[in-house]
Amino acid sequence: METRHLRHAVLRPNQPPEMAVYPGDDDSDTLHLGLYRESRLIGVASLYREPPPDSLRTTTAWRLRGMAVDKALQGYGYGATLLRSCLEYAKQQGGTQVWCNARSTASGFYRSLGFSQKGDPFELPGIGLHYFMWSSLESPR
Repeated sequence: METRHLRHAVLRPNQPPEMAVYPGDDDSDTLHLGLYRESRLIGVASLYREPPPDSLRTTTAWRLRGMAVDKALQGYGYGATLLRSCLEYAKQQGGTQVWCNARSTASGFYRSLGFSQKGDPFELPGIGLHYFMWSSLESPR
């Protein structure tokens, strides 16, 4: 799957390729979005119907995971395009929020697109410092 190849190259280059395979990837309601430029995949994002860790009952939440843009093309708005598409899809599916574990280096990106941070930073072993971030789908973008 092209999604996993780009995920591995951008997000987990120093780990085995199977680390770019996430639980839920093959679920029927999971969405994998790809962004192409001149017939080449340059960005990916995956959206899973999954409640945030602090909510046992939320069934209208979606988790954003594995978002990656080719390193040479970061900073040109491709990530924002992918993220907005994910938010719109989740909203069309009746979602009320999208959440993610954002790398500390990407937290400003998410904040610039309306995400809020909750709680203290935490370390994901072998990956780095992350923040729990979320966005309500009820407010305009």
